[in-house]
Amino acid sequence: MRDETCLPLPDGEGELAPRGEKRVGKRALPFLALLLTACIAPQPTLAPPGEDVTVFVHGYKGSFLKTENGELAWLTVGQALSAGDRSIALPFTGQRDRPRYGALAPAGPMTRLTVIPLLFEEEIYASFMEWAKGALPGFVTYAYDWRLDLRETGAGLCTFLDGLGGQKRIRIVAHSMGGLVALQCLRRGPERVSSQVTKVVFLGTPFKGGPGQWDDLHLGTKTSSNTKLLDAEALLTMPAAWQLLPPQPEMFFDEGGERVDVPAYDAQTWLEGRWGVFKDGSLDPSYRRQLEERLEAHRALWASLTDPDGPAPGWETMAVIGRGHPTVRGWTMRGDGSFDFANPLRGDGDGAVLVNRAYPPVKATIVETTAEHTAMLRQPEVQAVISDFLR
Repeated sequence: MRDETCLPLPDGEGELAPRGEKRVGKRALPFLALLLTACIAPQPTLAPPGEDVTVFVHGYKGSFLKTENGELAWLTVGQALSAGDRSIALPFTGQRDRPRYGALAPAGPMTRLTVIPLLFEEEIYASFMEWAKGALPGFVTYAYDWRLDLRETGAGLCTFLDGLGGQKRIRIVAHSMGGLVALQCLRRGPERVSSQVTKVVFLGTPFKGGPGQWDDLHLGTKTSSNTKLLDAEALLTMPAAWQLLPPQPEMFFDEGGERVDVPAYDAQTWLEGRWGVFKDGSLDPSYRRQLEERLEAHRALWASLTDPDGPAPGWETMAVIGRGHPTVRGWTMRGDGSFDFANPLRGDGDGAVLVNRAYPPVKATIVETTAEHTAMLRQPEVQAVISDFLR
């Protein structure tokens, strides 16, 4: 899938597309020369599904987001290679005045970002989707706003599946956080929807959360050179970013390596410790309310997903679990109450999800791979077992 949409040439000292990028002068020309090769792979053209449908559910940060006028807010090559000036924070009353994008909507799963062809590119879902449209029956995608509460997103997936028609035989392939979205829909959505689902494949899904999310909520998520898009204040507004944390705060250790209990899911702890954005003690009280809402959304999601009285699955399940890559399993808390974010404790996993947190809470066929978290979707051996399982 090398037919990519590339950024147009700058005209003298004019603007570099896409819309919204800053104007640049001659001193920026070396940077522009790099960006001249920057491309975004388009979405594959998918045929309308027949009676058999395979729905792909992407993971965290896994869909493009665009503004009402069509400007990409997540993600362009220009954004990734610049320091940035705007965030993709969700709005709330009392929010301080900071540059950010307005209302955003999903624009399809992330495909591929290319800066220098064959030398520097970020492959996300492009080649998997191109393979899947030919190999999996009735392949379609469910793109969602990955910032939102996963309970809301799960309900949206159920609405999407319901809209396919009541006679469809549905298979689901879900990657990473998309597996939590799918599980939320199947366990908490209408029975008429879940009864149509015959098989589900989970790839690299954090069924017990991910300790690696902890430092992002304190420091923000750096996107290549960009520190603004997903800074700590932006993440404070995004329920899904908090719902990726483990159900219980069991990932903290003292400097001797012994586990310690930290009331990390208590808003007061954040304020007293001046954690994350709360190092600014002058924030409006609405920021505390945002934190309390995020922590409650986290609690409610895991209560929903781990309810032992939930309905038994009526579908067959396969889980693909990655091994062989150092993956964050915990954080050292210093004697002064701060965290050693430079030296996380690591265990075995796929680089994003630990092996012991990737087993689904339902009976499943387990497939192990040494491929990394996203690369597992492109691995021919994994693709072959997906195809065989869904056939």
